[in-house]
Amino acid sequence: MPKKTESTSADLNSYLDKLLDQGSRSGSVTEDDIQIALKDVDVSDAQLNSVYRSLRDHGIEVISASGDDDDTSLDIGDSDVLDDDELGDESIEDHEIKVAKNADAEMASARTKRKSRVRTSRSRSRARGIDASTVMLTGDPVRMYLKEIGKVDLLTAADEVDLAMKIEAGLDATNKLEAAEAGEIELTRAEMRRLTRVEQVGLEAKQALISANLRLVVSIAKRYVGRGMLFLDLIQEGNLG
Repeated sequence: MPKKTESTSADLNSYLDKLLDQGSRSGSVTEDDIQIALKDVDVSDAQLNSVYRSLRDHGIEVISASGDDDDTSLDIGDSDVLDDDELGDESIEDHEIKVAKNADAEMASARTKRKSRVRTSRSRSRARGIDASTVMLTGDPVRMYLKEIGKVDLLTAADEVDLAMKIEAGLDATNKLEAAEAGEIELTRAEMRRLTRVEQVGLEAKQALISANLRLVVSIAKRYVGRGMLFLDLIQEGNLG
């Protein structure tokens, strides 16, 4: 796990300067950009909100989780995050799905912004005589992970039932194929081909379920940024759980 450091005014200003420099070039930053920039420091809610205000004061748009600008939902405080004891079991699940869907909208908007910034970075690199591939190699692996996991769709209740049935059928097919190999039962070639296909569908369904759960972890982790744990730690703990 990355080592957490206490944030002083000087430290926070240093990270803020980097965000201001990035935002001044593209005209905007995403919520992910801010979380990644501050991933190695422990910031309070007040400090995080101060970063958002400074960006706004410099005319830099912050793309929020809902795809709107930061005036609507980027101030992370107690009013934006509901404690588990304030919600019932069904309400918690509904709220998590709503937050995750909002994150999907953010990812779609952020992709367009990022493509524009990459093209601008390449042009500037060529003008300075620097190989554009060098710019791409400096990309944060965390940013790449968030980008890839953002492509995964969240599951509805019907999707979960469908995947569970496919996984169960796949396990049953695997057991029958193993029994046939051990000579316990006899299967025709047609039956073996059918069971092999069912087994493969079950494996794909299992992978889809895992990916969707990882996507949900990232969405929920965003709710607790600035509450005593680093963003990467939140993701790691969620994945382990």
